[in-house]
Amino acid sequence: MLWFGQPDPGGWNRKCLCPFPLPRGQHPQPSYGFPQVNEVVFSPGESHCATCSEDGSVRVWALASMELVIQFQVLNQSCLCLAWSPQCCGRPEQQRLAAGYGDGSLRIFSVSRTAMELKMHPHPVALTAVTFSTDGQTVLSGDRDGLVAVSHSRTGMTFRVLSDHQGAPISTICVTRKETQGHLPPSLAAFCPWDGALLMYVGPGVDKEVIIYDLSQKQVVEKIPLPFFAMSLSLSPGTRLLAIGFAECMLRLVDCATGTAQDFAGHNNAVHLCRFTPSARLLFTAACNEILVWEISGR
Repeated sequence: MLWFGQPDPGGWNRKCLCPFPLPRGQHPQPSYGFPQVNEVVFSPGESHCATCSEDGSVRVWALASMELVIQFQVLNQSCLCLAWSPQCCGRPEQQRLAAGYGDGSLRIFSVSRTAMELKMHPHPVALTAVTFSTDGQTVLSGDRDGLVAVSHSRTGMTFRVLSDHQGAPISTICVTRKETQGHLPPSLAAFCPWDGALLMYVGPGVDKEVIIYDLSQKQVVEKIPLPFFAMSLSLSPGTRLLAIGFAECMLRLVDCATGTAQDFAGHNNAVHLCRFTPSARLLFTAACNEILVWEISGR
């Protein structure tokens, strides 16, 4: 059983979440007669929590009322570990649970649809830890023998197995975002469509700039200063235009023929992708889950 409470002048006001029904009039007391609760996890907004236990059940509770709202049951298996998916970019309403069981199986449950989405079997022995990646697309699971499986949360395909901890049970798995404070900008390079001997490069360095390297001369022939480090890069196949996206939600269009540049706003996130169409009449830019289409005029 789980106790939730808040302090009052006399101590703590307690409310009990009892995962297992009790006879009428009987108050919950610590007892070994009920299956053990193995994990408690919380939804991203802390409106709900979920528990798993030895009887194979996964229960979802409303924290405001302490009421049971959803239950998923797997017979003849112990549910040993549990994880709640993070809020995916652009899809905050999509909430899922990953549950690991004693037979080595892993199940993905949809909270919103109250249904099991996927069952996979990435381990030969009991799972002891599970978590989602920060984007919710990958699930990492660890077992009693020390193996860690990295699987796709949509298809169930396991694409990597880590054996560095083999021989000792995996007790916990933690993940972090790539976009940490000290994260370096990407290194990007592209050949110039209008001159195959030229290579354009942007990346981490002392200066924020585009470096143009001449392969025939084997030297840098030009440097174009930038206001920020570039996150994305695209070269127009039909004109001498260079598109650069920045983490500061800005797009810059550089005319390499005249050396002029123009900045554009419109995105609310880092512009991580730029692509000219083959005709060079349109430019597609992406930031998180949004795509903007720009018309290239005057060419």
